[in-house]
Amino acid sequence: MSAYDILTAGLSGVGLVLLGLVTVQGSSDYHLNAAQMQESLQQSASTALAESGQTWATVTLKGQRALLVGAPPSIEAAEIAKQAVFTSAGPGGALRGGIWSVETDFEEIRDLPTASPYVWRAIKTPEGGLILVGGVPDFQTKGVLTEHVRGLTDAVIDDRTQLTLGAPDGDWVGTAMFGLDQLQLLDSGEARLTDHELRLSGIAMQDEARIQATAAVSNLAAPWTGIANVDGPSHWKAEHIDGTLVLSGSCETSEDRAEIASIAEAYFDGPVIDEMTVEVTEYEPWIEGVRLGLPHFSNFQSGEMEFVPESEGFSFEGEATSSTLLFLREDMAQLDGAYAVEIAAETVTVELEEISGIDLGQDPLQACQTSFDLIMDANAVVFQSASAAISRDSGETLDKIMAVSALCAESLVFEVGGHTDNVGSRDSNIALSEARAQAVADYMENTGFDTTRLVVAGYGPDQPKADNATPEGRAVNRRIEFKVEERSE
Repeated sequence: MSAYDILTAGLSGVGLVLLGLVTVQGSSDYHLNAAQMQESLQQSASTALAESGQTWATVTLKGQRALLVGAPPSIEAAEIAKQAVFTSAGPGGALRGGIWSVETDFEEIRDLPTASPYVWRAIKTPEGGLILVGGVPDFQTKGVLTEHVRGLTDAVIDDRTQLTLGAPDGDWVGTAMFGLDQLQLLDSGEARLTDHELRLSGIAMQDEARIQATAAVSNLAAPWTGIANVDGPSHWKAEHIDGTLVLSGSCETSEDRAEIASIAEAYFDGPVIDEMTVEVTEYEPWIEGVRLGLPHFSNFQSGEMEFVPESEGFSFEGEATSSTLLFLREDMAQLDGAYAVEIAAETVTVELEEISGIDLGQDPLQACQTSFDLIMDANAVVFQSASAAISRDSGETLDKIMAVSALCAESLVFEVGGHTDNVGSRDSNIALSEARAQAVADYMENTGFDTTRLVVAGYGPDQPKADNATPEGRAVNRRIEFKVEERSE
């Protein structure tokens, strides 16, 4: 122990003894000995930690000196915890009473993730409960939103938000609270804040509430934009709830009900709950929209697929991978008839176990190239025979390509190279390999990638990786590769 530590420890003990002996002669009811004073300070400090939301930390008092231990989720959280303890029993400091000093023994402070787009969601369940998910910029904002919800409702609050960097400029917390206000007008639904866009969706049984919420969100002032999609009760719905796929609403016939349930069971990897009923209506036939959309919606990670014939027709909301959303859009574009289609889902990235040990911030070019090599060695983009049409069996590979592309530095550009085996003429293989590489580049463009960072090349059979004399070797040679380079000025 240093001379400073010995001195301050001694002073801390003396301080508690002196404080414990303080009385007001003849009339004071306040009389604590040193042990009681330390216990009081311990309780105040622990309570302050809990009330500030820093449940990751523990505090121990030695005299009037506090020791904080734990693994802070951020530098900000560490500072909030220290300040909460320091002022837990008064202004703090050796001359002003309470806690004299706060020392720390923290594990390495974890870096906060950065989200792009920055998404925060508030979900109101049909039972009236509220679930908060997504990113919040700091603990103070997290607390402000929770308190705002408590001022709106006595319902149960399930706060799953996490501290995340990347919040857009402007009054983010004010806009989130505004979204909560409008969501409270609905019977159930969601307020989703994505960067500067607030999207309100759900069901309002009362016309007045529906009109009020829609008008308020649609008139958001810049830099914020508002989109409202508030309906009465849907005629038919599929919804992801706690790992199950719930089917509800009405079908035209018992045969339609059985077919819809069989589609869900065939494509959803989990329990399917059938709450559908049969009710004959005069609506134009709509089951074809379910045939086209439900197989893809079954692969969503969350969300709702609805049929509301009086308004938008078929709507899709939630979270899904880029390939799932692209294939959904392609198939729903085939829907003929009177019903429109709205797809307002967020894109989520897939896990990349193949590159879990790579630090893409260290030597960005080499790390990015290695990542692409590992992903493409373990996965393949499959094409239809003798064609440049990408098979939908390649969806997971395409999702991983997009995930790696997003992780690589923006200063890097990618050559998408197509390769074939040596069956057929060299000229036709060169053309086919280039067409296949272009198909992958087109997919990346259609899912939002910056095409100025892409170059397409077709190498045909000229760069084999294996022996073309065997079927296995020829299969290896039919491939897509990525070459990573620095962007030239």
